Amino acid sequence: MKEMPIYGGVILGAALALCQLQPALAEEVKLCGAASVVTDLVAPNQAAVEKATGYKLVVDKSNAGKGMIDLIDGNCDAAMASASLEATVAGARAAGLAKPVPELQMHVLAKSEVVFVVHPSNPVRKLTWEEIRDIHTGKLTNWKELGGEDLPITVYTDAKASATRGLIKQVVMGNSEYAASAKAVDFVKQVNDKVGEDQSGIGGLGVGFVDAKTRKVETKKIERPLAFVTVGAPTVKLKRVMDRFRTAGK
Repeated sequence: MKEMPIYGGVILGAALALCQLQPALAEEVKLCGAASVVTDLVAPNQAAVEKATGYKLVVDKSNAGKGMIDLIDGNCDAAMASASLEATVAGARAAGLAKPVPELQMHVLAKSEVVFVVHPSNPVRKLTWEEIRDIHTGKLTNWKELGGEDLPITVYTDAKASATRGLIKQVVMGNSEYAASAKAVDFVKQVNDKVGEDQSGIGGLGVGFVDAKTRKVETKKIERPLAFVTVGAPTVKLKRVMDRFRTAGK
């Protein structure tokens, strides 16, 4: 029997040893959509969920409408949404979804809150939902009508495809349309930033995006879901991830 050359055995042994040292690549779970879900749920718990499940989370942060389109196009395992399924699909339509919507399931993992912010110098401290509706639809146009200064009201809103905008329209505005003068931003965090620069501004956004640049207005609580949306039932892999997010922080 012919013996293997020593150099061949050395190379083969080194290759086997290297393979044993390299950890197997983790399976991925792809999530896409609402920035609010990323900020309030996914990002704070991502490392713990990855460690517990052994899966790598690939997160594409955009907005709920775009996330829904990505899901329907098969580009992710779940879309992240922070409003009702109805409002999320409406956001996708606003973002250009034209194809039929398949059977969707929404899986609520946690709850968060939408708040309204004004410039810190604004003396208006409280607003009813009716007043907020009239502000956003353009019926109220000056802060003096609400006990504030003689300043025109400037409404800042999240992108038209966002779940936050859809939730405010559905829950607070009774599905009335936003005034044409409302200024839509590209990313929800910009609502806080724009209002912080504008004494006449007001905007609704997830509480996790509010910082010292603005001041929250007192109003009735607006609770919203932090959810994953799937086409049909979730896979076993995704269900493990969702179960871990449900118990995160408890």
